[in-house]
Amino acid sequence: MEEALELARAKDTKERMAGVERLHQLLESSRKTLSSAEVTSLVDVCLDLLKDNNFRVSQGALQALASAAVLSGDHLKLHFNALVPAVVERLGDAKQPVRDAARRLFLTLMEISSPTIIVERAGSYAWSHKSWRVREEFARTVTSAIGLFASTELPLQRAILPPILQMLNDSKPDVRDAAISCIEEMYTQVGPQFRDELQRHHLPTSMVRDINARLERIEPKIRSSDGLGSNFPAGEVKPASLNPKRSSPKAKSSTREVSLFGGQDVVL
Repeated sequence: MEEALELARAKDTKERMAGVERLHQLLESSRKTLSSAEVTSLVDVCLDLLKDNNFRVSQGALQALASAAVLSGDHLKLHFNALVPAVVERLGDAKQPVRDAARRLFLTLMEISSPTIIVERAGSYAWSHKSWRVREEFARTVTSAIGLFASTELPLQRAILPPILQMLNDSKPDVRDAAISCIEEMYTQVGPQFRDELQRHHLPTSMVRDINARLERIEPKIRSSDGLGSNFPAGEVKPASLNPKRSSPKAKSSTREVSLFGGQDVVL
C-alpha cells in the first residue's frame, strides 16, 4: 500500500490517478485489517487528494476511503474530525461522480460507526452550508440512510427531521425537492405515527395540509410485531449491515410541486 500512497503523492496528474486507482484496487481486494499507522497515512494522503483539481483523483480518494473503512476497525474513527468536514465539501463538487462517491462514503462511515452520530457530525457543516449543492446532496444522503437504517437506529429520524423541515424554506428548488423526498422516505419507513411526529413541530396548517396530501399517495412499509418503525424512541440500536455501493433514492417530486412549500415559514 505504501507504494500506491507514494504514487498518489506524485506531482504528475496521471501518476496521481494511477496511484489512487491502485490504492482502491488494493483495499478492495484486501481482507487484512489495517493498522493505526496505515490508516493515518491513508487519511493524510486522501485529505490532500480530496482537494485535487482533477475530479477523478478526488473521486478515487473517496472510493479508497470507503474501501478502507471496512478494514480499519476503530482506527478511522479517530480521524472523523478532519475527515467528515472534508467529505461534506465534496458533496458540493461540480462533478456528479465525486458527489456520488462522497455520499457512498458517508453511508459506509454510518455502517462502521453510527448513522445518527455521522448525521449529527456531518450535519453541523452540511445543513446550512453556503453551497446549495451540499445542502441538497446531504439531504439525499440522509434519505438513503433512512431507507437503510430506519428499522435499526430509530433516533436517526429525530436527528434528521428538524433540519429537513427547515429545508422546506430553502431558496433553491432542488434543495426543497430533496427535503420532500426525505419526508416521504421517513413516512414510508415509519408509517402513520410519522404524522404525530410532525405535529410536535407546530408547522403552519397549510404546510401540514400539503405534506399530508403527498403522504396520502404513499404506502408505508409494514413492520414486524416488535413495533420497529412505529414511533421515535430515545434509545439507540445497533445499525444494520449495508452495501455501500447501493444507490440512493432519486427525487420523487417535481419542482412545480415542491415550490408549494417554498414560501412557508417553519416554526421549530
